[in-house]
Amino acid sequence: MLKLSMLLLCLIVAAAAAGRYKADAAVREMRGELHKLDNAKAEELSKIQVLRAEVAYLESPENLAAIATTMTDLEPLTGAQLLTAEDFELAFGAGEPSPLRNVAAMDRKVEVAQIEPLAVN
Repeated sequence: MLKLSMLLLCLIVAAAAAGRYKADAAVREMRGELHKLDNAKAEELSKIQVLRAEVAYLESPENLAAIATTMTDLEPLTGAQLLTAEDFELAFGAGEPSPLRNVAAMDRKVEVAQIEPLAVN
């Protein structure tokens, strides 16, 4: 009976050792993958930082002004180019009546209604 229990105990110890080895190998493999992912993350973060710096350079007012002067012949607006709302309506047609005019007319009616005296009984 002692030999059978000793054999069973040896099998249990061998199975535990094999399980421990398998778990240890899996942990090593996962650590390797984690290290690879950390490296990939660091590379992506550095690429993002470079792209942000490039965007900041490209969107800088000095750079945009230089591009605008070399690529276009745009100039600042003059007073003659500006239109008032009435000039705009004359030039391009009235179209639909402006809702703002109706609101202004309603405001005037409300003001008149508020001025009327109240009858006292």
